[in-house]
Amino acid sequence: MYRGPLLDSTRWDSYTPRRGDIVISTATKAGTTWTQRIVASLVFQSARLPLPLMELSPWLDLDVTPLADVLASLHAQRHRRFIKTHLPLDALPFHAEVSYLVIGRDLRDLALSTHHHARSMGSAGPRAALAAALETYGGSDASSFRPPEVPEDVHAFWREFFTRSAYPWESDGWPYNSPTHHLRSWWEHRSEPNVHLLHYQDMLDDLEGRMRRLADFLGISVDARLWPDLVRACTFAEMKAKGHEIWDSGPTGSALGTWDFFHRGTSGQWRTRCSADDLALHEQALRRLPTDLRSWLVRDAPPV
Repeated sequence: MYRGPLLDSTRWDSYTPRRGDIVISTATKAGTTWTQRIVASLVFQSARLPLPLMELSPWLDLDVTPLADVLASLHAQRHRRFIKTHLPLDALPFHAEVSYLVIGRDLRDLALSTHHHARSMGSAGPRAALAAALETYGGSDASSFRPPEVPEDVHAFWREFFTRSAYPWESDGWPYNSPTHHLRSWWEHRSEPNVHLLHYQDMLDDLEGRMRRLADFLGISVDARLWPDLVRACTFAEMKAKGHEIWDSGPTGSALGTWDFFHRGTSGQWRTRCSADDLALHEQALRRLPTDLRSWLVRDAPPV
C-alpha cells in the first residue's frame, strides 16, 4: 500500500475495469507523459487531441483530485480509456481484460531527469500552484505535504536517489517510489499476454517502429497515411511546443504546467556529469535486479 500526501494506491480499489482499458505504469520520469501521448495518438487516430491529455488520461492514484470526480470522468468516457499510474504491479489490481504498458529507462538518465524534475517542483511557481491545488482539494494527508528539499548538487542528490525511497520498504528512488522495485514487479509478469514492456531508449532510437509495435499489441489498425503525422505529434519537440495540449485546467494540471516538465528527452548525460562514486551507487542498485532485467535496462547511449 502506497499512501502519502500525494499518492494513494487504495484509490484503485474503486476502479471498475472496462474491456480494452489501457493502464500506463511507469516510474517517475521514465516516459509516462510521452507514452500517454503516443497512446492518445493511436486511440484517436489523430495528431490533435479532443481534450487536454491529462483530462483524457487521468492519474488515478494521485490524491489531489477528488476520487469521485476522476471515477465519474472515466465512467463518462466513450473512447478506449487509458489511465496513468506510477505504482508497481504489487500495488495494483490486475485484470485480464486490461492492457498494461510498462516503460523502463536507464536508471542513470532517470536519476538526472528526476533531479531536474524535483528541483523544479520545489521552486516558487510550482510550489505555489501545488499549494493552491491542495487547498482546493486536500487529499488524505495534504496538511502535512511539503515539497522535498532536493539538493542543488547533483552528486548529493544522486546518493539520496540511489540509497533510499519515500517508502521505508524500498531501497532507491527518493524523493519518489523505487524504479527498481517498480520494474522488477512487472518483469516477473512480462510474458503475460496483456503486458507490454517498452524501453525509453528504444523509443528515442525508433519512435515510429515502437509506435507500430504498440499499435499491434493494442489491436489498433492505423491508416498508413496517418503515420507521419502521428509520429511527429509524439516527438519531444512537438510535445514541448504544444504543452497546452497536455495540461488541463484543474488543480493537478495547473500545478504541473508551471514548470519545465519536458526537459531534454535525451540519454547519456550521465557520462559527463557523474563521478566514479556516483556510478558505483548505480551499480549497487542494479545488483538487486535479476540478470536478464539488468541486461534489458542498461543502455550505454553516447554522450549528448
